[in-house]
Amino acid sequence: MLNLDLIGARIKEIRKRKKLSQEKLAEMVCMNHRSIVRLENSYSKPSIETLEKIAAALGVSVIDFFETETLKSRTQIVDEINQCIASMSDEELKTFYKAVYHFIH
Repeated sequence: MLNLDLIGARIKEIRKRKKLSQEKLAEMVCMNHRSIVRLENSYSKPSIETLEKIAAALGVSVIDFFETETLKSRTQIVDEINQCIASMSDEELKTFYKAVYHFIH
């Protein structure tokens, strides 16, 4: 059985993370923007073909729409990182810093 609430929420979450409007996503998948609204609000049941088109447009796998673990907000991620950093030893912190520094530069 399809969990329409989960699918709609995941589509919306991923779309927003990609900074796409409902209108832009609809355009990318050749759908009416109201159809995207209905999917995200769990008012309509998407076909597998529709899910495949939306997944391709969002650059994700269809399976991503069915994951039960929700993506964390920016604030939650920053809070978790800060908690980890606060609990690190001086040596762990230096190693972490080097890894992050090389990643962003």
